[in-house]
Amino acid sequence: MKPVGGRHLCLLLLAAVVAACSCSRSPSSSSASAKVSPNEVRVRVARVGYDDESGANYVLLLDEHESRALPIMIGESEATAILLALHGIKPERPFTHDLIRSIIGQTGNSVDRIVIGDMRDEIYYATIYMDHGRYSIDSRPSDAIALAMGMNVPIYVNNKLFESAPTTGLGAGGKIPDTARALGLTVEQLTPDLASAFGQPNGHGVLVSAVSSSAEKAGVARGDIVVKLGDRSVSALDDFSRDAAGVKSGTVTLTLNRDGSSRTVTLAADGGRAR
Repeated sequence: MKPVGGRHLCLLLLAAVVAACSCSRSPSSSSASAKVSPNEVRVRVARVGYDDESGANYVLLLDEHESRALPIMIGESEATAILLALHGIKPERPFTHDLIRSIIGQTGNSVDRIVIGDMRDEIYYATIYMDHGRYSIDSRPSDAIALAMGMNVPIYVNNKLFESAPTTGLGAGGKIPDTARALGLTVEQLTPDLASAFGQPNGHGVLVSAVSSSAEKAGVARGDIVVKLGDRSVSALDDFSRDAAGVKSGTVTLTLNRDGSSRTVTLAADGGRAR
């Protein structure tokens, strides 16, 4: 029998705790407050990416005004789970976080919010608050974020963590890897480690992370992989930016891959649907 990894064991123990919570509804003596602390800043998952310098995946959290960012290094499986949830894609096989979500729902429990509240020795710590503050469970941030994304619950960060957020180590020159924006699309590099999750095992193309309303009406969706712009192949952000910049007027045809199948969409040069 294959041994259970430490991270999976922690998640299974979380499932056991959740089940125990459903059996005993009496609040603990150290019941967590259901109220959001003034020091907690609500954030959203802006991006999941791969840092070439460190060889690690990361999740980028932004505050509601997009004025402060917090990048956190995460494991590959958590990166894939968060990325799929970010793009509204259901995995063919459920992740462990999906199991936890099912257990929480079917035992009558609920998740209020998750809070990334502390950093010690360059390691972030998170707390999962459940059942209107009745329970609080310590968690790794990556597991908590993946759970929050799957359950559509808010994510908060303690304000003090933005002050010590890393500014180096994520991409060349200490910058978080860029996205490219053109034709009503925001795209990011498709890394080999995450490409298989989107049905693009060769890793070629760029991932659509956001679309304008007009591009969406034309048939482009988050999670699509742009592999050709016109008759030119797209393998990286530079390819997409260069070729999109050459579309001054008229229309352009995009070749998109999704779940291993290919389709074409025609966009106007301004990112709208071609007439």
